[in-house]
Amino acid sequence: MRSKRRSLLYFSVGVVVYGFLIGALYPSVAKMSAFSQYWEQFPKNLKNLFGGSNVNILTPEGFLTLEYYQMILIIILAAFALGFTAFCVVKARENGTLELILAHPIERWKYALTSAISFSTALAGLSIVTVITVMITSPIFGLGVSLTGQLKVMILLWFMLLALGSIALLASAALNSPGQVYGLGIGVLIVSYLVNYAAHTFSFFSALDHVFFYHYYNPYQAMTAPGFPWSSLFYYGLISVAFTALAMVVLQRRDISV
Repeated sequence: MRSKRRSLLYFSVGVVVYGFLIGALYPSVAKMSAFSQYWEQFPKNLKNLFGGSNVNILTPEGFLTLEYYQMILIIILAAFALGFTAFCVVKARENGTLELILAHPIERWKYALTSAISFSTALAGLSIVTVITVMITSPIFGLGVSLTGQLKVMILLWFMLLALGSIALLASAALNSPGQVYGLGIGVLIVSYLVNYAAHTFSFFSALDHVFFYHYYNPYQAMTAPGFPWSSLFYYGLISVAFTALAMVVLQRRDISV
């Protein structure tokens, strides 16, 4: 955590700045009835590509979903997740620090586990910053979003990126370069998004979509529907535990000599 404090600070500042920019844009968009008509004229397939045809972009929840939560924020937090997990093992192995750390009486599986805990703590901090930013901008720019809805999105967001980070941590323990970790993590995210888009467009992909991340990530529903997305949290939690355990096993058995 201390080693990545600057990265955490920079990402937090970026999330705050971008959140304020998105909030500042909403009053202009909400007053543009022509924009609503323009959005309605979009083909359903194109709407699904941007986050769903059932999202009303003129509502605060719909605007935040399409312009903030659905894609851009995921990209920002995914960059942090992949960078953090790559730093934990594969970069530390490259520069020799991992060998120095493990020269102490520290079990490798404990190092992998504490890396996962550190990552989850840092990611929780970024997720909290995200919600605080939205809640501060809400009265300033008239979004009028509820704290309950934002808290549900925050937890959903944290669980999703936690699952992605656990996959990246396994890659960091198993692979030989940071580029491979980034490539795998980005690939998982892109494939998941495209399969989710295809599932909304072609029924053939519906069953396959249940395997991937984006099927369980619906910030618009979290903000507007009652109840809590327990099935999504169960899926992400299962992925996180499974891949973190695999990362512990792989690092325990792997030769880390450079």
